[in-house]
Amino acid sequence: MEFLTQKPATKRPAIVAAATALFARKGIDATSMREVAESAGVREAAIYRHFRGKDEMAREIFENWYGWYTRQLREVAEEEGPLQKKIRALVRIEFEAARTYPEEFLYFCENEARFLRSLGRDIPRIRQELIRMLRKGQAAGEVRSGDAGLLADMLSGALCGAAISAIMRKDLQMLESEEPAAESCWQMLSRNR
Repeated sequence: MEFLTQKPATKRPAIVAAATALFARKGIDATSMREVAESAGVREAAIYRHFRGKDEMAREIFENWYGWYTRQLREVAEEEGPLQKKIRALVRIEFEAARTYPEEFLYFCENEARFLRSLGRDIPRIRQELIRMLRKGQAAGEVRSGDAGLLADMLSGALCGAAISAIMRKDLQMLESEEPAAESCWQMLSRNR
């Protein structure tokens, strides 16, 4: 994830990691810059060399995660092949991200509504990518008819909900069995249910 490796010779990666963990655990509003500094092992002034303030830091962390995830989704959506294969790839990306970066994943899911409107128009939206992918599946006769936006919301919600549930239960091993989730998602979307 690029936001964890940006400027590796500086304190920025430690600050971002500490802030993300605290934001995921306590929420952005309940986290102070002093707590971020203490958790990162830096002075509070060091944070201001990289960020103007907590809101900018929180938004930038979200934007970097969102951008990374959207690029992963776009690559899957643009691959050739049946939609069922793409759904499996999407589940793999989602579950691997939740397993590898559980705090960041929680932060991303819990703050999407807060930051989504403030993202630049040049940043593709996850929902739009899913809708486009599902509409192609509908046109190919793979996906059930109906509102592609609602189907995209159902797919996104199912994956995010399963991953959040596993993280909160501290059962990250559950996220290693991607096939049952992929099959369930496919059954939800498939024209031939």
